[in-house]
Amino acid sequence: MEWTKQDRQHLLEFRDRIDDDNIRCKQIIKKKLLDNKYIIHVLNNKELEEADSEPDDYYGINIRPAYILPEVQVKDMNYICFGVGWKDVPQWNKEVIKYLQITFTILCYQSTLIDKDTSLPRHDLLAALIKEEFNYSLAFGDRIQITSDLETVVDNNYCCRTLLFETMTDRDIVKYKNGVPTIINKSMHEV
Repeated sequence: MEWTKQDRQHLLEFRDRIDDDNIRCKQIIKKKLLDNKYIIHVLNNKELEEADSEPDDYYGINIRPAYILPEVQVKDMNYICFGVGWKDVPQWNKEVIKYLQITFTILCYQSTLIDKDTSLPRHDLLAALIKEEFNYSLAFGDRIQITSDLETVVDNNYCCRTLLFETMTDRDIVKYKNGVPTIINKSMHEV
């Protein structure tokens, strides 16, 4: 099967479509994290700082759209991993509403655990910056609110803080067909 420009374009269109909350919300999160100069600074990636890198260069290195780390750690790195999903629907209006959940997992390497500028634990400082950026934000449609903030130890090298945010949002009622968004309701059997 030959891969065409139209095939590539079809995949690229998912970046801007509103019918997939995972992609839509991760794009919002990515932009907000990379636009926050304090978060970029506190991540403490000396190699990127010395190279005078742009914030976009932190994406995929220190800021990751899934909770996954390189198998072999050769450098002391700090990470913000994030995930998006939903599992619960309210008992009322369950065909239209769902509870969107956004999880941030902050991992800080033991040798860089204390931020030198503030003398604060780096994972706590990053969590505070993320809460400042997202808590009660309207970036995802409705007001999002933190519902959990837990500290754990991952292994002998990383200290971890996990933040869970929740909001109510539409339950997949928009469907794209031929590039046009359509609202799906009970009266529509197939788009």
